[in-house]
Amino acid sequence: MLLAAGRSTRLRPLTDHCPKCLLDLGGETILGRALRQLRARGVRKLTLVDGFEGDRIRAAVAAGSPDLDVTWIRNVDYATTNNAFSLRLALAAHPAEEILLLDSDIACEDAVLDAVLDYAAPNRLGLRTRGDIGAEEMKVGLDGSGRVIRLSKEIPPAEAAGESVGLEVFAPDFVAALRTVLDRRLDNEGRVNEYYEEAFTELAVAGHVIAPIDLGHLRCLEIDTPADLAAARREFGGP
Repeated sequence: MLLAAGRSTRLRPLTDHCPKCLLDLGGETILGRALRQLRARGVRKLTLVDGFEGDRIRAAVAAGSPDLDVTWIRNVDYATTNNAFSLRLALAAHPAEEILLLDSDIACEDAVLDAVLDYAAPNRLGLRTRGDIGAEEMKVGLDGSGRVIRLSKEIPPAEAAGESVGLEVFAPDFVAALRTVLDRRLDNEGRVNEYYEEAFTELAVAGHVIAPIDLGHLRCLEIDTPADLAAARREFGGP
């Protein structure tokens, strides 16, 4: 499942008329790079949530990855909702099954995907532990046994185990519970503008085990700002 609905206002003016995932990264788009990496690992079925300039995203995927079986979902409320809302739309289109969840603004080396896909724990997420962890990053807190217990931008950097890089694999039972939690948080509690990590935290506190995968020296960048984009272009200048 790949989420690509947002407006990416921090990258304006580059994203005034172009969705972030279609910005150039070494001669291919950010999204095109991710799809190439996924196809190389046998992924052929994809659920993709678009929103802002969604028709451009669909046309780019159709032209660049015609072999993919894509379920397209449009988040028409992209301007007033966050990624929890988009994730709930994606989950509603499928029965509970194992999923790989990938944000569309991630640039990583191939070995990062291999590490997340090959890890043995049924529920796991990629964790960046090297380099600076700033206030804006989605930080991860661990309990005494090393399990993920909290995901939030509000965790003080000094108390965080690292940054969640936006790559997760979840087992069918977790996915089923996640759908229930998202339905309640969004419909009953009106939390349409929150990050999906809040729902992950609720499930972790309730006893669902989420294992962190320390990516060590492997390179993985979330692209939110012009500085992030410049860093990604330095790191991944070629396909």
